Amino acid sequence: MRRGCWSWTAALGVVLLLAIAVQAQARTIPYRSCFERSADQHRIPVDLLIAVSAVESNWNANARSHANAHGLMQIQWPGTAKHLGVRRVSDLYKPCTNIELGARYLRELLDTFGNDEQMALAAYNYGPSRIAKEKTLPAGARRYAAKVQSKRGLAAGMAITRADQRAVKPAAAVARLAVLRVRSRPAAERYLRVLKRRVAGADFSYRRLPNGRHGIEMQPRDGGLSRSDRLVLETFGWKT
Repeated sequence: MRRGCWSWTAALGVVLLLAIAVQAQARTIPYRSCFERSADQHRIPVDLLIAVSAVESNWNANARSHANAHGLMQIQWPGTAKHLGVRRVSDLYKPCTNIELGARYLRELLDTFGNDEQMALAAYNYGPSRIAKEKTLPAGARRYAAKVQSKRGLAAGMAITRADQRAVKPAAAVARLAVLRVRSRPAAERYLRVLKRRVAGADFSYRRLPNGRHGIEMQPRDGGLSRSDRLVLETFGWKT
């Protein structure tokens, strides 16, 4: 009995420690609300948008490259900027404006290349015209896309910075059912909204459980869960 209690406490402790660690990491990401808002507006995973900015500028709002690219998302002046409707280079140094421009441009590239993230990222780095003409992706473009993908875990905890971890059951209790159990309908609705926004590889729905509890059911999509999806889910108490 004592052994079982220890296991339950240890499991809960792991979940809470992971949440605290991710929360601390998330606070190091500047302009978080701007990234979230722009990602939602342009239907882009927020971790992808943040990863692009990490690679492009290391989240430096005043960054300027030798190619005359500016700001957090390194919007090139004048070509890309004017394509996106910017008429003054000074506007590129407004952090939230720059993030929205980068999100809009990335959405355009994803649409152009059939939601192929590697192609869209290569085009963001090399330019869409050049990538469209190439029979195979240049090695530099492949390295850039891989580097962006490797940074996606940086933002995995952003979804739970205000989460009430006390409402979440330990992971072991829900792993087999793919249902996250919470104590109240408002908590379920709150988590449901967050999960839908932060996890691109699964669909979520609310369920009233037979024991009077409330649950969120997860159904992975055909493409499966990404590494960042798994980090978010595990922080919420799901084992993936």
